[in-house]
Amino acid sequence: MKLGLKLLQERAKIGSFWWPYISNLPETYSVPIFFPGEDIKNLQYAPLLYQVNKRCKFLLDFEKEVKHALESLKPDDHPFRSFSPNAEIVQEQEAGKAKMLVKVVAGTQIKRNDPLVLNYGCLNNDLFLLDYGFVIPSNPYDCIELKYDAALLDAASMAGRIAAPNFSSPAPWQQQILYQLNLDGEDPVLKKVSLGGPELVEGRLLAALRILLASDMETVQKHDLGTLKSLSVEAPLGVTNEVAALRTVIALCMIALGHFPTKIMEDESLLKQGVSGSTELAIQFRIQKKSLIIDVMRDLTRRVNLLLSKESITAQGATPVNMTISVTITRSTPSLESFTVIFSHFQHRNQYYGRSRTHGPARFGSYRVPSFQRHQRDELPNFSFRSRDN
Repeated sequence: MKLGLKLLQERAKIGSFWWPYISNLPETYSVPIFFPGEDIKNLQYAPLLYQVNKRCKFLLDFEKEVKHALESLKPDDHPFRSFSPNAEIVQEQEAGKAKMLVKVVAGTQIKRNDPLVLNYGCLNNDLFLLDYGFVIPSNPYDCIELKYDAALLDAASMAGRIAAPNFSSPAPWQQQILYQLNLDGEDPVLKKVSLGGPELVEGRLLAALRILLASDMETVQKHDLGTLKSLSVEAPLGVTNEVAALRTVIALCMIALGHFPTKIMEDESLLKQGVSGSTELAIQFRIQKKSLIIDVMRDLTRRVNLLLSKESITAQGATPVNMTISVTITRSTPSLESFTVIFSHFQHRNQYYGRSRTHGPARFGSYRVPSFQRHQRDELPNFSFRSRDN
């Protein structure tokens, strides 16, 4: 209380010695627990909404408990005599002793007048916004959180056209490995998996998909869990298995993107119109989450195409047929947009094999099947398209 009054006194002075410090203090709170209710909804991301609501509930419950504890107390019996709104990083020294020297050593060369910035750590945007009230664009440690759920994986396998997965009914040997990955229990905390960040796909999720999409127990048992959890290990259980696993993850991203009620372009348009500080933060946060999902999809699609290009599409006697395909979305999903794909096809024995590359911002959705008389559907790297010859 005394420190707060002193700061107010110094703030009222002209030419106060402490003005450079006071002028840098935040004028308003920018963490989500102080957002208006509408801006909390504007975050559009369920894991963060849960954390915000949890913190708000704690503060309300704590306020009630403190008020109840102080109702019948006399001022002299007040248990909270003083609060010190600062973090104590060194032990205070007793009076009468020699002055203590605190020396700070820089780990890198600092030039004169260089700004010194605080490193908050390798955190995702959820924690930056919850604890500090800001988000970092293109944060390399940002990620999205998903629940490992058999029904969700079944939906993803249908979207990715993955044949006969064992997500809902794993074999006993598969279930045993899922248990080792902490994905077979009932604890919802342990069943949280993430996409994005340094791993791109959390190792436990990748290992689970590789195992559940495999039919040969002996082949799986040749590899340790560390290998199966690593995205840098290319196709440890074979190309077909790897393509199916990555397509499933891409479909999970598509489902996650579809849960956002607005598109990135709509969000950017709102920012240009001029909004309040809390609304701007909420919109910036959800833009970063959507951009992250799209980046993961683009990266995994590139990996799928690379795997397919190493397969038999370049078989001897194959004739390349280049086609431009216009992709249109067949269902109304606000967060998805149409885009163009260049499809390089190879005709061999009246079968079509293909790989694709996207142009412009990638938006994935539910598409229509190519109108080929004959095609090898399993070789198509993305979901399904309606094609048109140039």
